[in-house]
Amino acid sequence: MKYFLILWVCSAINASCIAPPITTSVTYNSHTECISAGYKEGYNVFKSINPKVTEEQRLFVAFNCQPETMI
Repeated sequence: MKYFLILWVCSAINASCIAPPITTSVTYNSHTECISAGYKEGYNVFKSINPKVTEEQRLFVAFNCQPETMI
């Protein structure tokens, strides 16, 4: 089974996440690979946000790995 990564930038102040989520065309061969990529990509996204905005909005990055389904 293949997995794809979904990342959200969320605000602890507003208790909401920015839509749409961040997705890539990369698929992962296992849940473990996807989760590992989620931590790495989440960190990269977090570091790309202006620190002032991060502080003001108490931003954080959440992620999830979803199985790829074929219809």
